[in-house]
Amino acid sequence: MDIGVSIIIVNYNTTRLTYECVESILSKTSVNFEVIVVDNDSADRSIDHIVRDIPQVNLIKQSTNLGFGKANNEGIKIARGKYVLLINSDTYLINDAIDIFYQFMESNPEIGCCGGDLFQADGSPQVSYGNFPSFGEAVSAVGFKIFYKRYFDEHLSSGVVNSDNRIRKVDYLCGADMFIRKSALDKVGLFDPRFFLYFEETELSLRLHRAGFPSVIIPSAKIVHLEGGSQSESGLFNYKKIAIFSGSRTLFFQIRYGRFVAWVVKVIYSIQALFLAIFKRQAGYIKVAGIIFKS
Repeated sequence: MDIGVSIIIVNYNTTRLTYECVESILSKTSVNFEVIVVDNDSADRSIDHIVRDIPQVNLIKQSTNLGFGKANNEGIKIARGKYVLLINSDTYLINDAIDIFYQFMESNPEIGCCGGDLFQADGSPQVSYGNFPSFGEAVSAVGFKIFYKRYFDEHLSSGVVNSDNRIRKVDYLCGADMFIRKSALDKVGLFDPRFFLYFEETELSLRLHRAGFPSVIIPSAKIVHLEGGSQSESGLFNYKKIAIFSGSRTLFFQIRYGRFVAWVVKVIYSIQALFLAIFKRQAGYIKVAGIIFKS
């Protein structure tokens, strides 16, 4: 039997979450699928139990932490499905979202990628898609967006909470759930290996967009995303996370706009951090400004 969808999950010390994600897939999904779990050298070796308990899972074990994009690339390379669903380990399905994606893509061969509405565990909506990061968003983030908040949210924000039930094109979808046409990936390539974490899905979506494969959000497909559940560190001033995020953002701007614009954007976000240090009276933002500027 042909495989319709290859579902790829990157695991890094999140065995319990990965197990629950796979269980939701098994209980909710009607289309023919395979599950590929790519383990990024987790310290928690209990990931082996998923293979023992759930024979539908194909486990790929890495000898080092490859990051999000490169680990997904390893899964995509062996995927046998017509489509690949990249889904975070800290997610679980509310409904048969995968079949909703599959049926839509079968009927719309020009679409390269689709995704659904994401929710917190308590049912509150969270960021599901975004506009491509831009110079306009950076300038607005300093404080100007208060003068055009609705326009900013709709046309500039790189992180948007969906409030519309219409199926429609968007710039890019949250990397927590990306249902991608395999033939489109064959044409544009896989994730850029220079990204370790953050913005890799944005850059891939940009390439799909430029190649004529738009992304679409399908609100009827509903998924819970326990945002941050796949990351072991948390806190307002998680400097390691800030450094990785800022470095990836700079790389994205270099790819899309060139080095000069990327440098200007770094300066703008550094200034924003300094403003926050003043207004919130938290010295940690001064270190954040330095991290951003050096990224």
